[in-house]
Amino acid sequence: MGPVPFEATVTDVDAGTATVRYRDANGIHDARGRFLAGCDGSHGATRGAIPAALSRRHARDHGVAWLAVLAEAAQSMPAVTYAIHDNGFAGHMARSPEVTRYYLQVPAGDDPASWTDDRIWTELAVRMRVERFGALKQGRITERRIVRLRSEVVDPIQYERLFLVGDAASLISPSAAKGANLAILEAKVLANALVDAIVRADERALTGYSGTCLPRIWRAQEFSHWMIDLLHGPADGAPDAGFQRALRRARLDSLRDSRAHQNLFAEHYVGI
Repeated sequence: MGPVPFEATVTDVDAGTATVRYRDANGIHDARGRFLAGCDGSHGATRGAIPAALSRRHARDHGVAWLAVLAEAAQSMPAVTYAIHDNGFAGHMARSPEVTRYYLQVPAGDDPASWTDDRIWTELAVRMRVERFGALKQGRITERRIVRLRSEVVDPIQYERLFLVGDAASLISPSAAKGANLAILEAKVLANALVDAIVRADERALTGYSGTCLPRIWRAQEFSHWMIDLLHGPADGAPDAGFQRALRRARLDSLRDSRAHQNLFAEHYVGI
């Protein structure tokens, strides 16, 4: 691995080149190039390099929080598993043969430290109905943090010689596991466009980068939003809580019984 830079700033993206000024252990340096791929996340320097007057940022807080847990435990189910329970959502996602990610829906203001290992495993067992589906494989919990379900989209995701990729272009809630999919899609589209520009002197694909990626980003956002409504019950005290629960039950019944609905769900879940 090369040196890790810090305190990066982006300049001159509208001057035919792009300049990144950064600091590392050896001092401050400038890196220049014809094009700049902004892959530095939602808090990085590249997103802020697009003039505010030329960019729209769409954001939504979904009003839902998860306790994200990482456990030194083999997966308990053969696939990603979502559990819907009156206590709230629970999720199971294997990360490796020895490590599993779990999620528990919690109040947004919860302190992760208040969730002891025993409390976490007990609540996971309740929500994932171990008495019916079998015990969970337990292990030492190495991480616990609160994740608020938020979404953001930058429009456009390019400016002059700068092209945003991954979380720099959009944030998506983890409810439908689309963040990595979108980042890979955008990287592939941008890589092909850069080959056209550098090898064939054809910048049409670069010019259309936002137009190619943004519709797919919004499709993923729409599916993620649908999944949030499916997985989480109404807020405590909501005046239409009964109506919302009945709608969720209808969605689940349709997903269970309708082959057309299952096919559409599969298309959205594995694709973009």
